[in-house]
Amino acid sequence: MEEGILVKDSIQTVVSQIFIMFLLMFLGHLLYRRKMIDERFSKQLSALLLNIVTPAVLIISYQRPFDKEDARQLALAFFYSAVTFAIAIVAAWLLFGRSQKPYAKDARMCVIFSNNGFMAIPLLQALLGAEGVFLGSASIVSATVIAWTYGARMLSGERGTDFKKILLNPGTLALAGGVLLFCSPWKLPGPIFQAAEYLGGLNTPLGMIVLGVNLSQANVLSCLKDKTVYLISFVKLLVVPLLSAGALYVLGAQTVTAMALLIGVAAPSGVIASMMAQMFGTDYRFSARAVAVTTLLSAVTMPLFLLLAQRMW
Repeated sequence: MEEGILVKDSIQTVVSQIFIMFLLMFLGHLLYRRKMIDERFSKQLSALLLNIVTPAVLIISYQRPFDKEDARQLALAFFYSAVTFAIAIVAAWLLFGRSQKPYAKDARMCVIFSNNGFMAIPLLQALLGAEGVFLGSASIVSATVIAWTYGARMLSGERGTDFKKILLNPGTLALAGGVLLFCSPWKLPGPIFQAAEYLGGLNTPLGMIVLGVNLSQANVLSCLKDKTVYLISFVKLLVVPLLSAGALYVLGAQTVTAMALLIGVAAPSGVIASMMAQMFGTDYRFSARAVAVTTLLSAVTMPLFLLLAQRMW
């Protein structure tokens, strides 16, 4: 009976989130077609989201009283999250690491990064409660830091290690600030916290509108004809989640921690791939197509995968 309820709740939540995403994307499409947003403004919105809004989301996620057991479980969640990202990075490299196609770097980004904020958080709230959201934030934070380090370096084509960029990028700084707030007895004053919450609230609507603008610049029908996008979908929605589940099972992850992280892993490709592609001048239209198709297919794959993960634990 519980399994049936889980599947039903998962399907309802996933389908609801997908419908909202496509409504916001359609709004972005209309705004672009009516010339209310152009490519330059879309790029500026991407920069705003990546440099200001997403870091605000990370900081407010750790605005909570310190607890030793919570800290221990969060540290484990970060370790397990690093394992799942390592699996995704290896899978992406095996598929597209040596490819000379112009979209190869963007394809790797779409395999590695999930829409683990907008898609995952409602599921975490519905299925695991506040504890699930707290532990699942490790995946969101890890994604932001990895995007600003590994992802930025890959898209820019830079070689060598620039420790200044690794330490002083928005994702790493937000992580450091959030952890300090969590560990210290001092928290953000009310007005500052509310301002950060308002900024964080812009993450989903602006991100989806930017994605809609990017899709509007491409041939939308080509989304459903691109074989590479289906390959990305297969690896992103099935292969990486299954390998990640196996790894967490072998490592002995606890039920809530494992489920919280796997919900994020099983989510479709993240809009951050398209936004960073636009920022670094790579094929952001390809990324937008991959995000759209994986989002559609996730309505089927996510509930089934969550049922499998529940049985494993």
